Amino acid sequence: MLEGFEEMKILVVYYSRHGHTEIVGKKIAKKLWADIEEIKDTKDREHLVSWEKSSFDEELRAPTRIEETRYNPGAYDLVVIGTPIWDGISPPVRTYLKNNKFKKVAFFATFGSAAEDAFYVMEKVSGKKPVAVLGVQDRQIDLGDDKKLIKDFCKEIKRK
Repeated sequence: MLEGFEEMKILVVYYSRHGHTEIVGKKIAKKLWADIEEIKDTKDREHLVSWEKSSFDEELRAPTRIEETRYNPGAYDLVVIGTPIWDGISPPVRTYLKNNKFKKVAFFATFGSAAEDAFYVMEKVSGKKPVAVLGVQDRQIDLGDDKKLIKDFCKEIKRK
C-alpha cells in the first residue's frame, strides 16, 4: 500500500480479454486500496473471428453493450480505467467511458506492441484529462517487469 490513499475513494475498472489487463488492474487496486470492477461485454470476443470483428468495431467506433456495473464511478474521487489495445481502445471500455461521469480519471493500457493514441482517445471520449497514464506491454507482465511501472504510476496518482 502507498501512504496517503486512505482518505481517497478510488475505483479501478478494467476490461480484459486475455488476462493481462486484469493482472495489472488487480495490482494497481491492491497498491491504491481501491475497489475493483471488471467491465463485462455482452459480445463473445474469445475467438479469432470475434477478435477481428472487435478490431473492426473499434475502427468504426461501433458501440457495444456491457453488463450493468456494480459500482457507481461518480461516487469515487478517482476512477482508474484499463483497456487492452487492439486497433485502439477496446469497445467495452469506450462504452464505459461514454456512459459514465467521472470526477478524476487515470488510464492504463496493456498491449502487444504499441499503445499509439489510446490515452488521447480515452481522454476525448471521457471528457476528462487523466491525472496519470500507464502503458504496459504484455511481455513486461509475463516477465514480471511491470512492478516498477505500476508502483511509479500509483505514486504519480498520489501526487495529483
